[in-house]
Amino acid sequence: DMWATWCGPCRQVSPALEQVARDLAGKVKLVKVDVDKAPKVSERFTIQAVPTLILMRDGKVVARRAGAAPASALRSWTDEVLRSAA
Repeated sequence: DMWATWCGPCRQVSPALEQVARDLAGKVKLVKVDVDKAPKVSERFTIQAVPTLILMRDGKVVARRAGAAPASALRSWTDEVLRSAA
């Protein structure tokens, strides 16, 4: 989760992300990166908007999406990516 403290949608989506991470414990790990405190990481992943969600496997980006969404949509997206990246 690429986010910023000043970003309203970032704060909005945070509980949904945490729920999905709990639901998928052992399959995914939620890492939150404050783009203002880690500008090099933000640059590395070419972050143009926050929140931006990135799914990675073996150190490689397998999917990304920008914007907030409800937990159900995030879970569906994550499940779909996990199936196709397996």
